[in-house]
Amino acid sequence: MTPPRIDMRKGVTDPVVLMISKRQVEQQDLASVLEPLRMFTASREDAWLYRGQMSLVVDGYNEDPRELVDIPEVRSLLKKLVAEWPYWGFFFNQVDNSIRILGSCCCGVEFLGRGAVVIDQDLLADFLNQAFAGMNALFDKHGFPEPDLEAMSLGLADILMQQEM
Repeated sequence: MTPPRIDMRKGVTDPVVLMISKRQVEQQDLASVLEPLRMFTASREDAWLYRGQMSLVVDGYNEDPRELVDIPEVRSLLKKLVAEWPYWGFFFNQVDNSIRILGSCCCGVEFLGRGAVVIDQDLLADFLNQAFAGMNALFDKHGFPEPDLEAMSLGLADILMQQEM
């Protein structure tokens, strides 16, 4: 009999969409982006329920021929989000491209068009360390199981280090 498969990147079961509108991007309105995120860290139960379930969506650019990473205002707002909300590594899922989009916007130094990005390895290391710090803070605050922290951390590192963004 085959042993059960251990999946480091479990699928999204209770999806949450962090929807950022074009208006929020154009106005660099980080406060309205952050406000609904507070509820996810408010209690131990909510944090655990929504771990790894959030998808990042930037809405309003469907008619724009550029990829999100090629839009300076999107990059700017997402960098601010990462700086102000260190828990994204805990909540963003490891299934879709949310983490890759965020990482490309925060760690890119050259944006070549069509979504092609030159990633600065030092910025990428800082980005990853910030994600680990946010994850560690929530695990410590709520006493979540250490093996789950390890699994989440390995999955996140795999996404950012093993795949080209």
